Amino acid sequence: MRINGTRILLAFLILMMFGDFVYHGVVPALTARKNDFSDPFIGAWLWRHGENPYNRALAATTSKQLGGPGFSIVPIYPPTAYLLAAPFSLLPWRAANLCWAVLGLAGVGTIAWSLVRIGRFTAIDDKAWFITAIVFTFRPFHTALLVGNAAVITIALCMLGIYLASKENDLASGAILAIATCLKPHFGIWILAYYLVRRRFRVVAAGVLIGIVLSVVAIAQIRLNPAALLAAYRGNLQYWFGPGGENDFTTANPARFPLVNLQVALYPFAHSAVAANALAYAIFLLGAAIWAYAMFWGRPRSDALAISSLLALSFLCVYHRVNDAGILTLALCWGFEEGGEQLRRTRGLVVALVLILAAGQSVLTRSGPYFPSWVTDSALWNLVLVPYFVWSLLLLNGVLLYAVVVSARNAPMRH
Repeated sequence: MRINGTRILLAFLILMMFGDFVYHGVVPALTARKNDFSDPFIGAWLWRHGENPYNRALAATTSKQLGGPGFSIVPIYPPTAYLLAAPFSLLPWRAANLCWAVLGLAGVGTIAWSLVRIGRFTAIDDKAWFITAIVFTFRPFHTALLVGNAAVITIALCMLGIYLASKENDLASGAILAIATCLKPHFGIWILAYYLVRRRFRVVAAGVLIGIVLSVVAIAQIRLNPAALLAAYRGNLQYWFGPGGENDFTTANPARFPLVNLQVALYPFAHSAVAANALAYAIFLLGAAIWAYAMFWGRPRSDALAISSLLALSFLCVYHRVNDAGILTLALCWGFEEGGEQLRRTRGLVVALVLILAAGQSVLTRSGPYFPSWVTDSALWNLVLVPYFVWSLLLLNGVLLYAVVVSARNAPMRH
């Protein structure tokens, strides 16, 4: 039997990265430290007891009781996420946190497996090994697992839902996409929108119906007037997204650079949050119009290409952090496809851009304190270097849109 050196190297890399996931993502979950899972855990505990999960004072008191001193939280997940996380709230914090981390690690494996299956690659194909290696080295996945973010689990559900849809298993696909949407809406909702455009009504119907059921159950469990619940939720949104908040894209938030929506890079030019939002949404709407025109004109042959383009467009104007960029690994399925001489270089550029995103921007943001102020205060640093992730996403959008248009032009016309 011939030994494939490339495959051995990739397998070694995958094994090393798996160890990194365990050491930096799973092992720290044994501690009582606060992380991104704190919100779903505390919110789910309050939801299960019929309390208002968006009551900050109640959440702070409960978090101290369940997680130790200084364990404060301002819940912001939708009620459906607390319903889905309710089983974890039956466990002590450390056990629940460990289970969540293990589920996240399984999610990374599910993402790699789903991408290989969506691309119709086999285990003897080097491309399958390359995709798996990219997934396991993709920095946003490592970051998400380290901080206990739900992104990696949600992305795994989305990829699995797309794979099931490709196998015509519409009801299961819709159900899984509904769960993903109820956990983090700004992923699954775009995929369901794509299947609506594709007239995959069984997928959409299953997703919408299950989503409605989960939403009704989630809201009914909370013994509070819906108007009061909404007011409390809006207050927490203001805490996170208001001026100086952790998710504020303006210069009032010195820790804004992990945000990857276009407003982060546009605000220094516009000097106005309203103008930055308006420009970001204008660029999004232009891209969405081109995407929709291509879809209704000829429709690209590759679902992975069309969905990746739509998801990438959503990053332009909707709140996203670096953790969320893992969903864009879906573009690898199209990037590694065979054929299409006209788009061969474009496929390579897509793969290259995904690899650029894989590096993340944590090195630049973390190294900032070690540079002199004349560097970190410069326009080059704040407008180009640190928000490079945002500019790379914008370029990726242009490349994917171009590929969608060319692919649709070469596809049979729709009647």
